[in-house]
Amino acid sequence: MNNKIIGIFVCMLLIATAVLPIASTVKIELKNNKILLEENFEYASGELLVKFKEGTTLFFSHDGTVVTIGLSSVDSLNKKFKVNDIKQTILSVIRPKNMELTKSIGLDRIYTLKVDEGVNILEACEAYKNNLYVEYAEPNYFGQGCVIPNDSSFNLQWGLHNTGQTGGTADADIDAPEAWDIEKGESGVKIAIVDSGIEWTHSDLSSRIWINYGDPINGVDDDGNGLIDDYRGWDFVNSDNNPNDDHFNSHGTHCAGIAGAATNNNIGIAGVDWNCKLMAVKAMQGNNQIFWAVAAPALMYAADMGANIISMSWSDDDPSQTLKDAVDYAYGKGCVMVAATGNYGTSYPYIPSSYDNTIAVGATMDDDTRWPSSNYGYHLDLVAPGVDIYSTKRNNQYGYLSGTSMATPMVAGAAALLVAQDHTYTQTQIWAILTMTADDQVGNPSEDTPGFDIYHGNGRLNLYEALYGAPLEPWKPSGPPNGKVGTQYTYTTVAHDPNEDNVYYWWDWGDGTNSGWLGSYPSGQQVSASHTWTTEGTYPIKVKAKDTDEKESDWSEPLSVTMPKNKALINTLFLRFLERFPHTFPILRNLLGL
Repeated sequence: MNNKIIGIFVCMLLIATAVLPIASTVKIELKNNKILLEENFEYASGELLVKFKEGTTLFFSHDGTVVTIGLSSVDSLNKKFKVNDIKQTILSVIRPKNMELTKSIGLDRIYTLKVDEGVNILEACEAYKNNLYVEYAEPNYFGQGCVIPNDSSFNLQWGLHNTGQTGGTADADIDAPEAWDIEKGESGVKIAIVDSGIEWTHSDLSSRIWINYGDPINGVDDDGNGLIDDYRGWDFVNSDNNPNDDHFNSHGTHCAGIAGAATNNNIGIAGVDWNCKLMAVKAMQGNNQIFWAVAAPALMYAADMGANIISMSWSDDDPSQTLKDAVDYAYGKGCVMVAATGNYGTSYPYIPSSYDNTIAVGATMDDDTRWPSSNYGYHLDLVAPGVDIYSTKRNNQYGYLSGTSMATPMVAGAAALLVAQDHTYTQTQIWAILTMTADDQVGNPSEDTPGFDIYHGNGRLNLYEALYGAPLEPWKPSGPPNGKVGTQYTYTTVAHDPNEDNVYYWWDWGDGTNSGWLGSYPSGQQVSASHTWTTEGTYPIKVKAKDTDEKESDWSEPLSVTMPKNKALINTLFLRFLERFPHTFPILRNLLGL
């Protein structure tokens, strides 16, 4: 996975949601038992997250109403801030299957401390993180689902196949129909929708819901993961086995349909992946809030239960180490982590999309330009259709939503198809394929530059190119743009293969001749070829590539090469003419004014 370069920090963060007012930089406001505090960060009242250093031993007891742990310096803080309950943030919720990985990250050392409502959480965090036994302390931050409600009457899925039906630009889509000729997915691949839940009875989703056959509904924790009867997933918000969607705008159900609604079934919509299973992991509340202390075990659960892809259509600007630890755990278990960049039109690196181990996704409109509210920056990997996206909604309905939330499951579905195509792909290879085969966006001169740019990352998702796996179009040939007839000239180019296969090159010299296939060469290695033109003229030379599976790239942009008349040859012929006809010299001198 590429290193994310932290983007330019903005002075004022734009926080706008359909649920909460804008947070003040100085005022503490209590609303629905949640507080909006300084620095525009939003977090739960009455609790903080503390990660103790490795080797720290805790002995729990009570001193009146205060919980102590047997370490005098920490216990004094517990008394000061009136800590009335302490529990392990992760291990009190689930039993991770990979305890070695859990302990290596230190997820077993993260605790949630409950304090009185009147306690200043920021002050408490500052005090705890300066303690000798504490690795870090932070509020229980929360984020928002990245969705902008839209009740538009458009009725077609332009993001999958754009014919201009919505007034946009034809082919400004992910080329899904072309891609489905190559791969439609398989039921063994699982996409975890870590969101507000999924309406698992929806007629376009019911056949796609992942079932945990290891823990049937019988009142017993048959699979030993600490959760009783998680047959259809788990609701980490309410701690029960009914991860049904209660979001006011059907956020999780809408995302699930984009990634993997039942396809070719004569009803509703098509999912990006026709056959994957959708794992319902409810971590977002119905009012659009998602607390990191809830999201962390939810991500770990999805990884433990075998999710290949985890789709995270939520974000916020707070710097949570707890969430990062959970993302690292899931990544360490082999999950492809796909995250929304956010809908605030800023370059600020929102989490979790700015983490190294995630694929950061922005949103485009039906004319292939960036949605103005889509976050951007150096951490952005690629963009995908995300505005006026038609998908499944609660109560067996369908409707439109917009946001990077919608673009994210589109990329998650693409990743699932890649896993189905080749189970040996690593997360890094899937990232490379998706980014290397994306369509470069060059339509807006004020934002777009050839190759990577901060507004579109590596380009807009092209599902067909990702699955086809051919080498990318070689670079425009480099070499002399003009020369002499009869002289040999050398030109260079380079092509990259998304699967890192060796590459062959075919040069078209523009004069009716070609090189034939030359190679093979390692992907990304600069190569050269030479040619001699025998007649004067201007020649467009171009090159294409193919991999070891005989998949060919498009032709490169041509280089125009001009071969003028050979002046040396002309001079030689002129001298011989004068030697043979010396009496013509005075005539030529008068004609030429010599």
